[in-house]
Amino acid sequence: MPEIGNKIANADIDLIDETFSVTQSGSYHLSIQIEPDRLSFAVYNTVINKYIVLRSYPLFDVDPLQDDHASSASAYRPFFENDKLFRLSYKSSSLLWVSPRSTLVPDHLFDPAQAAVYMAFNHGVFAGEHILYRYIWGANSYCVFSCPEELTSLARMRQPRIHFFHQLTPFIEAATSNTPSEGKADMTVFFYSRWLDVVILKKDKLLFYNSYKINAPADSVYYLAGLSNLFDIDLKSVTIKYAGNLQQAPPEIAILTGFVDCLEECEQPKAFTYSQRITDPLRKNFINLFNLYRCE
Repeated sequence: MPEIGNKIANADIDLIDETFSVTQSGSYHLSIQIEPDRLSFAVYNTVINKYIVLRSYPLFDVDPLQDDHASSASAYRPFFENDKLFRLSYKSSSLLWVSPRSTLVPDHLFDPAQAAVYMAFNHGVFAGEHILYRYIWGANSYCVFSCPEELTSLARMRQPRIHFFHQLTPFIEAATSNTPSEGKADMTVFFYSRWLDVVILKKDKLLFYNSYKINAPADSVYYLAGLSNLFDIDLKSVTIKYAGNLQQAPPEIAILTGFVDCLEECEQPKAFTYSQRITDPLRKNFINLFNLYRCE
């Protein structure tokens, strides 16, 4: 099992469908998701349109808002080196880097040569970071983000053709595909351990996106109330959809119920089928990971 320092990290979620075969990996897609406190991956059979593997490891939590986050990439090396599923040759592969540090740039203003400048304007650029960008169709914009250079090199060592994404890409693509048609503003929130991502849409138009650091569950009410005033949204009439880690979302949701009449859990991705071992709660818990394949 992967080792970090003198501690062994065991997968606390390890679900493999009976149809999985190492000899058929050439028809599979590998999706990897790295959060500050968790490394997870899923294997998708592109022939039968089915997710057949979900494996997830807890990590020793690193604060993604600190400058030294890039240097933490060495913590992921044992997983890539010791998990045999990373060594298989896949048809395609993607890595989702989860961080509150990203910038949206409208497509008509985007210049690839200025990607580092866009990133530095809002977040700063630190040593050991690789500046990346990815087009988001649902926003008609580019997401500019950073990822540790050591991690990108490590991932490419195992999967040479791997593509890198920020969580904003599957989050916005899924939100825009489920926008109500009646023209009301729609708010979607994704909860993480130390921050929340918020998207506000109207029909198929992205009105707003931002990440907010949270120190306590009540902070979410403060930010969402402020956004409702900014965009003239009545919290008693708007539907707020939410997703996130099942261990993290309930405290915020319990508080929000006193201010919002309609809270709905985001639906699991319906474009795929799943192994019966990957239960419905897990499909929602890893919603961005499962939606990542559609962003390729």
